Amino acid sequence: MQNSNETVYILDSYGLIFRCYFAFINRPLLNSNGQNISALFGFFRNINYIIEHYNPKCLFAAMDSKTKTFRHEKFPEYKATRNKTPDDLHAQIPWIEEILNSIGIPVLQCDGYEADDIIATVAKKCKKSGRECKILTGDKDLMQLVDDKIKILKPESSGGWKLTDEEGVFAEWGVYPSQLKDLLSLYGDSADNIPGVKGIGVKTAGKLLTEYKNLDGIYENIEKIKGSVKEKLIDGRENAFKSRELIELCYDVPLSKIDEALEKKAEGFKFANAGLLLKKFGALQVAKSFSELALKNNEEFSLENDVVIFDEKEKNVIKNQDEAKNFDSTEKKLNEFFNRRELFLEPVQNISDYKGIKTVSELKDFITEAIKKGTVAFDCETDSLDTMNAKIAGFSLCYEKKNACYVPIFQGDSLFDSDGINKEDAFKELKRLFDCENLNIVFHNGKFDLKILINNGLFGKEIFSSENSISLSKLIKCNIFDTMIGFWLENSEKAGKSFSLEYLAETVLGLKGTEFDEIVQKGQSFFDVDFETAVKYAAEDADFTFQLFEKLRDCENSVVNSDLYKMEMKILPILAQMEITGIHLDCKTLNDFNLELSEKIQNLELSIFKEAGHEFNISSPKQLQTVLFEERKLPVGKKTKTGYSTDTSVLEELSYLDEIPKMILEFREMSKLKSTYVDTLPKLVDSKSRLHTDFVQTGTATGRLSSRDPNLQNIPVKSELGRKIRTAFTAPSGKILISADYAQIELVVLAHLSKDENMCKAFLDGIDVHKSTASLIYNVSMDEVTPEMRRTAKVINFGVIYGMSAFRLSRDLGISRTQAKEFIESYFEKYSKINDFINETVKFAENNGYVETIFGRRRPVLNINSRNKLEKAAAERIAVNTPVQGSAADIVKKAMIDVNSCLQEKNNGSKLILQVHDELIFECPDDEKIIDETIKLIKEKMENTVKLSVPLKVSVESGKNWGCFH
Repeated sequence: MQNSNETVYILDSYGLIFRCYFAFINRPLLNSNGQNISALFGFFRNINYIIEHYNPKCLFAAMDSKTKTFRHEKFPEYKATRNKTPDDLHAQIPWIEEILNSIGIPVLQCDGYEADDIIATVAKKCKKSGRECKILTGDKDLMQLVDDKIKILKPESSGGWKLTDEEGVFAEWGVYPSQLKDLLSLYGDSADNIPGVKGIGVKTAGKLLTEYKNLDGIYENIEKIKGSVKEKLIDGRENAFKSRELIELCYDVPLSKIDEALEKKAEGFKFANAGLLLKKFGALQVAKSFSELALKNNEEFSLENDVVIFDEKEKNVIKNQDEAKNFDSTEKKLNEFFNRRELFLEPVQNISDYKGIKTVSELKDFITEAIKKGTVAFDCETDSLDTMNAKIAGFSLCYEKKNACYVPIFQGDSLFDSDGINKEDAFKELKRLFDCENLNIVFHNGKFDLKILINNGLFGKEIFSSENSISLSKLIKCNIFDTMIGFWLENSEKAGKSFSLEYLAETVLGLKGTEFDEIVQKGQSFFDVDFETAVKYAAEDADFTFQLFEKLRDCENSVVNSDLYKMEMKILPILAQMEITGIHLDCKTLNDFNLELSEKIQNLELSIFKEAGHEFNISSPKQLQTVLFEERKLPVGKKTKTGYSTDTSVLEELSYLDEIPKMILEFREMSKLKSTYVDTLPKLVDSKSRLHTDFVQTGTATGRLSSRDPNLQNIPVKSELGRKIRTAFTAPSGKILISADYAQIELVVLAHLSKDENMCKAFLDGIDVHKSTASLIYNVSMDEVTPEMRRTAKVINFGVIYGMSAFRLSRDLGISRTQAKEFIESYFEKYSKINDFINETVKFAENNGYVETIFGRRRPVLNINSRNKLEKAAAERIAVNTPVQGSAADIVKKAMIDVNSCLQEKNNGSKLILQVHDELIFECPDDEKIIDETIKLIKEKMENTVKLSVPLKVSVESGKNWGCFH
């Protein structure tokens, strides 16, 4: 072996692969084909980091044997407790190996031996030749290798790697590397099913080794050891030495590839093909990192007979060998090659010559041309993101790709002077677009733009005040399209993630635009941006929006032509109108309740301290762990980095055993209500004491609306505290609130979809469905159903929609699992077609990869065919729940459109102001005749918005505040 001072880096590959996969287990990273790429992404992000920070000349990747190892022969139970590798993780390993080979990182693997043995063999050879070796691993077993030449690099949660030497091992384990094998032999390893000595922990093992040096020394001096430790050691002697055999590393793995790899002269790594492969597998961000490494290295690569030369200055491309001699360096650019191959590594910086418009005549001509074209994209710029108070700085328009303009607006006050067009003149021309019936106006996040235009006076002043009931839908005669909502409908499984214009431009168009932070400094607003820069930034947004619309419109079975998309576009201006109108809040009621709630929290805190016997920080998980698990000896649940979990699910379980967890849950609920609502809401009202929430259309995969800033949909309905908060939502003087709530809408939808006779009969006969269910599963008459029976039936009815297990039902009802299982079996016996519906829906999802609502809303169901039982079960719950909950959400949206339209025709001053799940809240003049006619109208429209096989029923109430309803 050559004697070199070059450091050898060797990677414990599977350790890193598993770490990366499970780091994203709750929100897996998926490529465009729906494949999990969490491990791939994390693995090569770390490889990139290693190359960038350590510049290794010799880097190897050690892999575990594909067959059973010699340890399994010695101890058949070895690693028997480990779960099967998830299929979607296993699928990524060949991809990772392929990319490693493309880079030129040797993959070392030998049948019958683990990666740890290969690493030990490499380390031994390095030491013999005088080379340093750094092992990249988080595995404690490999720490036994550490000495003056061999070090460990451990992955950190922050994303880097931390060097661990001999002193580092001692600091972590209390023994030096040479003793670690013996410490682990005593301590054992549950992950690998290594028994160790029962009852001997790390601290005890460390003390024994400090005293007696090693395992042999401990047993040679066993008579000197006192008490229970001695007994445990004697009882566990066989397991201790067997464990040491399993932990002992092999230093002579018969793999010639090791010597070849160490002898081979470093030739540098190849990053370009790795970048292309990463792009192919969908890991775009990491692909970009590797393409940048290739550019830095002026690297040449080949792929399917195409050859590319990376040139840092010109980014030139030679398309193939034949063209190499006569190639004109200005003919093509690097990203054109990638676009042609549909494997571009990174978005191209957008370069366009946009137009700035400063005169009314220019604006008039541009808008006239846009109307002729039939479609125009719109985007506005403001001084803040607060749609209720932001000033408009200007707007941009685009009626064909790359043909966009920006129009700065002169506000007419000293604070926002500019040389733009006067706002009144600009809005007069702009309104021509909204008045044109045959024109398509395309937005991205259109609700934001519409609210800015409305609040800045495009349609007049305060058109949606509590006194004014005009409809935005009536004011806008053009057709509205929103690319953000379009791409959400196309990719509903990504609901809640970014559908920002910047993200879609990069991933869909392959274009990188100017970032807002690049042109607007901290403490400034868009009014501070110079004209030329503003034109480039703002017009680009309209251009990107137009191009995204073309992508949506021109694809096969375009979503923009669907009835579902049209419904979403109809609901958009209604939501904007509701948000601007807001709901009145009685701040005095909340402030009074704040005093009461503060006292309750303080008293509850004292009660907790009294029960515990001392004071402690209730909000500290660590201190709470001490109280619950050490002092009160309650059973531990989920393990966390800092001990054992004290989250809500754990406390709910423990509340059946002890009073403190129950009181902690109550304390947390009151504290959260206080901070989230009671303290906060009064600070958010406007000058008329009205509160303005923001409804989110793209936040869920089922289509259900959510709200934020503030979230008014999470105020508890059933608790007395939640009701008191709702009491503060009032009707102002001369008005009254009307609440219209769909009764059991999800069960109605379930009855319709399943066509189950028993459930349908209950709704058709107008019988309490929960009472009917109780009667069936308990086999008693309706008159004999007790409130407790009904409660059980209600939990089961709704639990079925969400795939409730017998375990969950037993916990929620406080009954045995056997009894819970019997209830569920009885339920499906009585409602057999619901069981059939569930099975058929799951089968449909398995065959097609998606499910649909009644309105055609489609949701992909990832992992529906996974062999991992937990993943499969979760996917089945999604498959069953989505058609039910999604259909209910669509019905509510359709009802909002129908009722809003009728209220505008009636024009009696009543208006829709709030939506909370299945409930609509209206504000109505406090006039008996108007109240009666409005209630009648709302009920009739909501119950007939869609015809199902069972009737929709709506409960309608009126009152002075939200808290007095149902």
